[in-house]
Amino acid sequence: MTKLLWTQKQDIGPAPRIASKMAHDAAHSRTVLFGSTADGATFFNDTWEWDGENWTQSADTGPAGRFMHAMAFDTARGRVVLFGEIPGEW
Repeated sequence: MTKLLWTQKQDIGPAPRIASKMAHDAAHSRTVLFGSTADGATFFNDTWEWDGENWTQSADTGPAGRFMHAMAFDTARGRVVLFGEIPGEW
């Protein structure tokens, strides 16, 4: 039986979080992660991209921090869309 091993690619990336959402951007061959929460009290409004090798923070400004949102890739417009939320202060 083949044994699979994990290999750490890099030491940087998004902070640990729960209830995060991601969408695959097929037009740019990347996966996009936005926002979420670490503990129900800290809410992120950062955007990260995974290219299969590395995480890159593409933005640290944008919509207010949120979690329980949804993300999807819009093939007609060739972009990732974000909708819904539970605001950072609830």
